[in-house]
Amino acid sequence: MDRKEAVEESSIAGADVSAEKAPVQAQNGLKVGVRAVLLGMGLATLFSAINGYLSINFGMSFGYGAFAVLIAYSLFHRLGGGSCKKELSFVLIASASSFTMYNSLAFMLYALQTDSGIAFASWIAPPKEVIMQGSLELSHWIIPMSFLLTTTALSIVGGLVFTSILKNEFLKNRRLIWPNAAAEAALVDTCMGDGGSARLVGISALIGFTVTFLQFVPSIWGYDFTSMNLSPYLPQGFSFAISLSIGFAAIGYMISVRTSLSLMAAGLLTYLVISPILVSQGVINYSTNPMAVYNELLFKFSMAPALGVLLLGGVILSVFMLIKSKMRKAPPGKSQNGEETSLDYLGLFRVLIRGLVSNRRYLTIVGAIVVTLLSLAWMLNPFSPLPPLFSVLVTVYAFFIGSFVEMVLITKMSGETGMSIGVTSMFLYDFPIFGAGYRGYTGYWTYGYFRPSPGITNGVLPYMKYQEQFDVTWRDIIKAKIVGWIPTLLFSVIFTILLWKFVGFGTPMMPSASLIQTQVYLKMLATGNITGTINPWAFIGAGVIGSILEIYTPVSMMGVAMGMFLPPHYIVPFGVGGIIRWYTDRKCGKDFYQKKGRLIVTGLMASSLIVQVIMTILTKIT
Repeated sequence: MDRKEAVEESSIAGADVSAEKAPVQAQNGLKVGVRAVLLGMGLATLFSAINGYLSINFGMSFGYGAFAVLIAYSLFHRLGGGSCKKELSFVLIASASSFTMYNSLAFMLYALQTDSGIAFASWIAPPKEVIMQGSLELSHWIIPMSFLLTTTALSIVGGLVFTSILKNEFLKNRRLIWPNAAAEAALVDTCMGDGGSARLVGISALIGFTVTFLQFVPSIWGYDFTSMNLSPYLPQGFSFAISLSIGFAAIGYMISVRTSLSLMAAGLLTYLVISPILVSQGVINYSTNPMAVYNELLFKFSMAPALGVLLLGGVILSVFMLIKSKMRKAPPGKSQNGEETSLDYLGLFRVLIRGLVSNRRYLTIVGAIVVTLLSLAWMLNPFSPLPPLFSVLVTVYAFFIGSFVEMVLITKMSGETGMSIGVTSMFLYDFPIFGAGYRGYTGYWTYGYFRPSPGITNGVLPYMKYQEQFDVTWRDIIKAKIVGWIPTLLFSVIFTILLWKFVGFGTPMMPSASLIQTQVYLKMLATGNITGTINPWAFIGAGVIGSILEIYTPVSMMGVAMGMFLPPHYIVPFGVGGIIRWYTDRKCGKDFYQKKGRLIVTGLMASSLIVQVIMTILTKIT
């Protein structure tokens, strides 16, 4: 559960390339120009905003690689007089590159506003009284924003240096294939000859925009056509509401049938069965306001089992899958065909150190970053009241050991399977720091800013693996990455503050399930009081049951947890999306999702969610 959100989000999504396509004839003299830079920046910002919104509220995000390629192809090749693979690839890579602070900044604002016991140092967050007043006075924000932006920039540069040194070791390993990047490379390599898929995306985006906009217009005059509160019409104790968002139904379609239907089943059980029982027993108070019931239900019942399924269940499942994969693979150090893998941690670490020592430029850059971070660790002492030396030692460990191990782990898992787990930081940082006796909030929240980004490598190397198909060089990739990183980092700060100021976190529009999970987990670490925060037996029992269900039944562990975590508004639209996906899989075949379904719901979701957020802010302002 990595609380440093400014990690490279390489939105590499699989794309089916078997539909009707014709090769794009690269035109001589065409190069990556201003139009590719502007489109890449725009799409990166758009995709980061959508994923930031989804991550804050639901703890999930999606890749939009095929969407970006289709848009670039339509604008440049079909309408702009021609294009080439390099230009399409540049837009793809830039659009899939984001360094953001949605979750990290949103969590601090949410925690300071909702929990009087949580406090952060003044150099990482504005004072609590400023947050409670909703003040945007620059003097209170400039220091924490400067720290966040500066350390994030250092994190990016450090991650790039480590990646540059180790890239050949990863790329020559045959196991690392990055399957999703391979699909995108084929998509860029062949492209769409008739532009039909691009039109499909455009039409669906227009529909999503129009319907959502018309839903929100009556809100200006006080009429709500965005959701239905059914609680007053149900027996006492029942609590239920339905969001009428096309975007949420589209998400339910995208996240797989088992996840969306598991979410709906768990949500219906929570609000239509468990809620009436707890109301009848006096555990929670009855209200026709679904959010009031949700808040009580969350902290008095569903928090413990939901976290148990997500955290403990995820750990158990990860261990099980690791053991299973080890039993199927060749002995350590050898690939299945007997070839040396050269991906053992000690061997890679030697390569890293040799690369730093032998390259004066890299050594100078890393040396400057380390000196800066160590100086900040000593002066700011994020682990106060422990001595500054402890902060310095944690920084050295996080920079050279923790981030290195996490980088290798993420890269290997994503390269081999296309997926990675999000619990590595718990074992690499949280538990050791907790065991050393630190109790507080600032240290657990800020250690991620004192290390190179472990996600950079996995965000860059997939494109190097297929550089011939993408027609790009290392320099091209880095340029495209920078085009995506800079605007998304700055936009994420502004957008998050606007959401906090005008929409609020923990509201029907922003349920902020991810922030609630993080708050409970961080509070356990900061106070050392597990039993005072959640029921340990419910936590453990749900974790075990969740992992068993995930392994031996069609039930999705993630779906069950999210069904208990989310307000009732989202249960039905997610479930409707899952039901539609089940129907199209059966009626049209599972290939339909790859060829058309994914593109349709991408357009619907992107346009609908963006309009939702913008219209909500505008109606709040007016």
